Amino acid sequence: MEEPNIPDWLTADFLKSCLESDEENKEGVVINSYNAKSAVPPGNNYGSNILQVKIVYQKLFDSAEYSISLIIKAPLVVGGFVEQFGDLFNTVYLREAKYYNEFITESYKLMKHDIVPRHYKSPNPLCVVLEDLKRSGYVMVDKQKLLDFDHCQLYIKASAKLHALTIAVHKTHPDIIESLVKENPTATKKTVQVYKNVLRNLFLCMATYLEDKKEYKEFEDFFRDISEGETFFNIYREVEKTKSRLTAVIQKDPWCTNMMFKYNSSGEVLGVKLFDFQNLKFVTPLRELITFVWTSANPEVREKKLHELYQIYCDSLNCTFKQLGCPERISIEELKEEILFLSPLVIVTVCALAPFCLADEAVNVSDFLNANSTDVPIKESHNYRLYQGTTFNKYYPQIINQIAKEGIFEHIKQKMKHLSTT
Repeated sequence: MEEPNIPDWLTADFLKSCLESDEENKEGVVINSYNAKSAVPPGNNYGSNILQVKIVYQKLFDSAEYSISLIIKAPLVVGGFVEQFGDLFNTVYLREAKYYNEFITESYKLMKHDIVPRHYKSPNPLCVVLEDLKRSGYVMVDKQKLLDFDHCQLYIKASAKLHALTIAVHKTHPDIIESLVKENPTATKKTVQVYKNVLRNLFLCMATYLEDKKEYKEFEDFFRDISEGETFFNIYREVEKTKSRLTAVIQKDPWCTNMMFKYNSSGEVLGVKLFDFQNLKFVTPLRELITFVWTSANPEVREKKLHELYQIYCDSLNCTFKQLGCPERISIEELKEEILFLSPLVIVTVCALAPFCLADEAVNVSDFLNANSTDVPIKESHNYRLYQGTTFNKYYPQIINQIAKEGIFEHIKQKMKHLSTT
């Protein structure tokens, strides 16, 4: 049976060009054979067609035969996000290729690191071509089990290093960083309005989920309140616009399926590699820390080790700054203060992104984006299904308890009260 979603442009000539972009193959290669198939199961990726391509080739002037496995990340032809936001997704596909080819290449000049997969230059500007990490022993975790402390701290250290590197590169090559985070105004305006409508619906979904849990009446009322009017969104916009102590390029959606881990023979986790850099933003790096914590860390980490993770991030960031000769530093007190200021982002993450990440089955994204009609009762809406899954119910309402413990609800309530009296 023919493998679906294999694009016509994926040819021997395409693969030859990719391999010859590597220093080891600069004298030229001949492709003897190749085989392509889908690389990830449904539900682990929504915006791209991700393919695994196994290649058998020879180098010119060398009779030996070599084999390699590559991961090719290409645009979806139809469906999902791309169907509704074509202009925006052309931008993000181009952005990710530039991230590897320009920023990562420049970062290697500043510091040796292996945070991301090895990359190859693609003749198709909308495609990213990477090493197949599975061949190096890396595996993807089960997104529904979330990450324990050992996995979390490996990610935190790698993420902090990347953030510091973007700040350093911005000083010497601001054009590289600015090109990565440049936005399409028309597409962005459309996205903001859709996103706002989706959030209102998801806040109501969360309130509805909590309505039969008497001990959570206070939080049910909170989510109903923020779904109405403009007060919460005004607070959220304030957070978006406020200049941070540090500004770095962030991955934006660091959930479990955007990283792979390596283990020793005893099953202990040894290393991590990060990927998926389509949704880049130039903002406070603490946005990424927050998103990771509330989508990917398991309940025990959030309950008992959260502030230890904050300290690890702080130390890793400052250590990398020192290695790079950068004067920037952030104290743990400053970090915690800013995280509290970013409380609205936590609410958005746990209502919109986390349920999406914890879905038991692949989500039909087009239905998800369009399921905001006020004519459909919330409990009958497509989006409310996200709040009914087995995995979701395994972790909620624990997450609500943990948010309350961190003072996030109280912080936003005070902000809303202040706005309503001014």
